Amino acid sequence: MTPSRRLQARQAYGRAVDTFDTVAWRAPAPSRFDGRVANDFAPQPEPTFAEMADGIPGWLTVVLGGVVAALAGALMGGALHI
Repeated sequence: MTPSRRLQARQAYGRAVDTFDTVAWRAPAPSRFDGRVANDFAPQPEPTFAEMADGIPGWLTVVLGGVVAALAGALMGGALHI
């Protein structure tokens, strides 16, 4: 762009001419950012097996045991049938 066109453009469009200027990039100031990781949180201990087993009601254990036994019997019966 010639200097005369540049002057006309500056007068006509104001800051639009700044797009033709070179830009010196610099890193942002460190005080602008928080240094922690975005998903950083305090780890919580995992529950033990006893704590997990305390949450299961007693009737559910009996029912699931019966379902597993019935399924195993059906599979064994099907295998013996062949």
